[in-house]
Amino acid sequence: MKIKDGFVKCKIGEKYLVVTTGELGKTNNIMIELNETSSDIWDGVAAGLSTTEIAAKLCEKYAISAEKAQADTDKIIGNMKDAGIFE
Repeated sequence: MKIKDGFVKCKIGEKYLVVTTGELGKTNNIMIELNETSSDIWDGVAAGLSTTEIAAKLCEKYAISAEKAQADTDKIIGNMKDAGIFE
């Protein structure tokens, strides 16, 4: 899984946003707001981690069960796929 070139995550105040830039921004004006968990998942994908590795990091950070972390990771990554963020 790889994030398409042209998608950039930034933090504005307390909010995390993903926006399109460059050539992609000329044809697709997309802005997606992420909560902190979604931002962590984004960072994991950007770092090349597997969904299992991302879920493990969520378990550590938020003290949640492995099942909950994996379900959240899968759901958010599914939403990102539906939004066309991945190559």
